[in-house]
Amino acid sequence: MPFPPFAPSVFFDEADIDTLAAEFSERVRRSPLLRPAMDGLVGNRWEDAEAAMGGFLRSTLFLQERPAVDGDWLARAVRMLDDTAIDLLADILLDCALVALPLHSAAVVAEISEQLARLLKSVAAEDGVAQQRLLLRARARLSTGALMNRF
Repeated sequence: MPFPPFAPSVFFDEADIDTLAAEFSERVRRSPLLRPAMDGLVGNRWEDAEAAMGGFLRSTLFLQERPAVDGDWLARAVRMLDDTAIDLLADILLDCALVALPLHSAAVVAEISEQLARLLKSVAAEDGVAQQRLLLRARARLSTGALMNRF
């Protein structure tokens, strides 16, 4: 039962993260605004997406391994999701965290969600070469586990 190094008083059980990922997946699938884009990003591989989300959260929270970030998937996500969809995904993740986790633990997940949304929106706001550069930086930041690093 690991503890996040940046918030040692916050406890996460492995099952809590799996519950959070499953709840998030369920709510996203039910969203008429998100479903078309997510069908393009996830297709019928929701179980794999839930596992990837759980792995990303574990890596980001516990810093025990580097997150697996698929650069092609990230590029498609930036193309397919607009600011409204990104904000809606962040809101759904916050709601799910409040359902699946104690309040103080949900706050840590909310911070991850906010940082990730901010990062994706900054990349999506650009186009052409500028977007490609930001996309490479975003992938590097995510895959090194530096999402919560503000430097």
